[in-house]
Amino acid sequence: MDVYNKIFDELITRDVKSISMHSGSELLDGHKIKLDFFEKKVVVDLHKRGVSYLEKDSKGGSLKVGESLDMHSASLILHYLQNADGSPLTGRWIPYRELPGGLFYWQTIPGVLDTVVKKYESNGAGFLKRAYEIGGQKYDRFKFASVIYPFKMFPILMILEEKDSEFEADARVLFDSSAPHYLKTDVVKLIVVYMVNRLCR
Repeated sequence: MDVYNKIFDELITRDVKSISMHSGSELLDGHKIKLDFFEKKVVVDLHKRGVSYLEKDSKGGSLKVGESLDMHSASLILHYLQNADGSPLTGRWIPYRELPGGLFYWQTIPGVLDTVVKKYESNGAGFLKRAYEIGGQKYDRFKFASVIYPFKMFPILMILEEKDSEFEADARVLFDSSAPHYLKTDVVKLIVVYMVNRLCR
C-alpha cells in the first residue's frame, strides 16, 4: 500500500500529458490514463487514485469503468507509468542478465519459468493458445514462441522448447533492449512472475 500511494503521490505532481505520451497510453478527461495491460484495457484515475478495468457496456458498445484491479496488478501498472520515458522499441532482444543489475538476479528466472515448463512440456500448441489469450502474438522464428505485451511499450518474447527424446523441455524470456526505459529490473521480474501465473491458470 505504501508503494502504491507513493507512486500516485509522484504521478499527480507530473504533467499527465507527458506520462500518457511516454507510456503509449491515452489521456481521458485530463486526469485519467487509458492503457493496455496484457489483453485488457484499464484506466488509471489520478484524482480518485484508482486503477480499474474498462468493460463494454451491456449493449457491447462503448467502454465503461468496471471492476477495480487488485493492489498487486495496479502497482505493476503504476510502476510502468512512473518509469516510462517514451524511448522507442529497438527490436533487439536481450536476456534478463543484460538488464541493469540483472546479473545479480538472472539465475532466479529459470526457477520462475519452471511452472510453464512443467505445464506445457509436451504441449507447445497449448502454450501458444494460452499466450494468445493473454494478448500474445506469434513469433515465427521459433516453433513455440510468442511476444506478449504486458504494456504497449514493454514486449516480452517467451520461447518454449518441448521435451523430446534427447532434451528436457525448456523456456526462455527475452526483453526488448529498451526495457530499462519502462520498468526497473526488480519490477521486470515481478512482471515475469505475473505473466507465468496467467499462462498457467
